[in-house]
Amino acid sequence: MTSSNGTDAKRSIKFLFGMCTLMLGANLVWVSYNSVLLPTLVENVITEGKALAVGLIGFFGTLLAVIVSILAGIISDHTASKWGRRTPAILIGALLALPLIGLPSFFLSTSMRATFLPMALPIIVISFCGMQFFTNVGNGAWWPLLVDLVPEHQRGTASGIQGFFTMFGSAIGIVGITVLNQNCQTGVALWLVGGVFALTGIVNALVIRGKDKPASPSDRISLLKAMRDMFKVRTRVAVFFWLVLAVLLAFMGLNSLQFFARYFFELYFPTISPDAAFRTMGGISLLVTMLSAVGSGILSDKIGRRALLLGSMFVSAVATLFMGLTSSYILFLVMAAIRSAATGPLMALAPALASDLAPRDEAGQYMAYNNLSTGLSGALASLIFGVILVTMTKTTFMLLFIISAILFLLGGIVFAIKVPQKELDARIKGAK
Repeated sequence: MTSSNGTDAKRSIKFLFGMCTLMLGANLVWVSYNSVLLPTLVENVITEGKALAVGLIGFFGTLLAVIVSILAGIISDHTASKWGRRTPAILIGALLALPLIGLPSFFLSTSMRATFLPMALPIIVISFCGMQFFTNVGNGAWWPLLVDLVPEHQRGTASGIQGFFTMFGSAIGIVGITVLNQNCQTGVALWLVGGVFALTGIVNALVIRGKDKPASPSDRISLLKAMRDMFKVRTRVAVFFWLVLAVLLAFMGLNSLQFFARYFFELYFPTISPDAAFRTMGGISLLVTMLSAVGSGILSDKIGRRALLLGSMFVSAVATLFMGLTSSYILFLVMAAIRSAATGPLMALAPALASDLAPRDEAGQYMAYNNLSTGLSGALASLIFGVILVTMTKTTFMLLFIISAILFLLGGIVFAIKVPQKELDARIKGAK
């Protein structure tokens, strides 16, 4: 395989911002669909067992996303298109996600409701799984850009900008999409998030044009071979996989409420609209996380990433535990803000550290494995907590927060023991 087109040349902030735009669209889709639109769509179809239904749809859809993300990373490593290695998959994912995201709007439409309502649940499943498939075609091809196009001394900054766009996209979803949803404009919300994702994919492709170099034609790979080689690597970096496991455990704790927040607020704080409650918590949390992610990303390029990540996991464990033990909405918001400040480094620095450790000529495959920490964590969290919440009571939601705190703690312990600074330094020095 030809070597990656990584460079030691400093990238402009304008380029880094442009390169990261896809993360705004992707996270707008994921947060809006997972946390706001999917629970609402399911409520339109069934009443009994809705948490389990959401959990199962979330599990299988997100599991599909994990597989697709890995395959997209591997295939993009070998793509010899004149458009570049990563650009074709980014554009395909961004453009084809749009019609699938908008699909449920047909049974929500008054004029078409009678025709499509009997097929509503299959339509939801097809839409959600299609959304996960195509957003992760683009996502799987995007992450290797941190290795391909960004020098090591700027990856913390680039990852912080990525974290900013991740939070900004999530904030639009939590604030804007909940308003549309609260006003019975769920169909409009679906097309809006899909359209923004398509637009950010186009912008991203234009920004990296000419810098995203294609692989050699001799490196092309078939889909079958990519599937066979999904978990085969030429260069094994053990510390990388321990990092992924630690972050996966932490993200399971973070994602535990993702699919069920609407139901949580309906039960815990019934005097407040669940959309309004989620919007307030999400707005506060995302603003704090956004600032924390950007600040920690820039700081990590100067003082290192490990200590910030370790502190992130342990503080998140404590804050999550207190979130489950309070019955005060104000105190819940305060603890959510504290956890958000703690998870900022997790959002920004884990991908930066992963890109430091990934071999350049296997960047797509390795960064796809890094996506396991977010994708697989979401799948497992939706299944595990969906089963726990079959009976939605205050006790089962409290159990959700306790288990989440334990997962953060376990992630911190794994990271502290299996990802020592000495091994990080040796691997990064060897990669140079």
